[in-house]
Amino acid sequence: MNFSDINISTLILSKYTDKKNYHRDYSKLPRPFHSIAIMLNGTGTLVYENLVIRLAPGDVFYIPQGSTYSSFWETDETSPHISYFSMHFSFEKPPENFYNTTYPMQKFFVDDLPFLIGKYERLQENLLLPAENNFSSAALFFEILATVLPKMNMAANNQMNKKIEPALQYIRTNPNKPVSVKHLSALCFLSESRFFTLFRQQVGVSPIQYRNNLLLEQAAQYILIYPSKSIEEVADFFNFSSSVYFIRQFKKHIGMTPYQYKQKMLDQKL
Repeated sequence: MNFSDINISTLILSKYTDKKNYHRDYSKLPRPFHSIAIMLNGTGTLVYENLVIRLAPGDVFYIPQGSTYSSFWETDETSPHISYFSMHFSFEKPPENFYNTTYPMQKFFVDDLPFLIGKYERLQENLLLPAENNFSSAALFFEILATVLPKMNMAANNQMNKKIEPALQYIRTNPNKPVSVKHLSALCFLSESRFFTLFRQQVGVSPIQYRNNLLLEQAAQYILIYPSKSIEEVADFFNFSSSVYFIRQFKKHIGMTPYQYKQKMLDQKL
């Protein structure tokens, strides 16, 4: 079974350990997937706009896909090294929990931390097994989500104009299909001019640019999942007219070339 058969495009679970303090700057580089992590040793600080989250051993924390932030990781007197478990994941099509609502970057409390750590350890072991064991890995993944999601603060996406939701859902579930303002406006029962105005007001870009940006973000995930794929193969898979055009658009949206992005992001430290 492939994870894509059950709507999972990325599932990585790793334990990161470092004996030295370090800093990561993702302020101009949106994270390509969601991350739910457990702080084991040392301390951490996440800085997002005006939000500062201090992390200590035992804290469980969530970083949403698309986040731009900085992080600082330090040893202390009681912890000569930094370590944390992190589960990175993304979906082929955003489920309702991750579409109609927003889970902000946060830390939260889990009643039975050893139980959750055990789930992480088992999932890490399972992901090293052949693909036929993916059923077991997927079961553990959803068990982990079932454990942590009820503990997380969830904010309704009040800024989302309900009138354009059908168009947003169509684009998100069909990013490889050509789209037109005429088709999208019809889905929302709006005139083309009214739809276009509402979409730009709520999303910040045109419908076509939103679709292109989404496609580029999926291409960024694909590059990390299949690092051996050539740029030409990636461009062809996502139906870009040429690798040159793909590289140009990728750099414009992501801020670096696909090769530079792969080199920087294959180190998945938070």
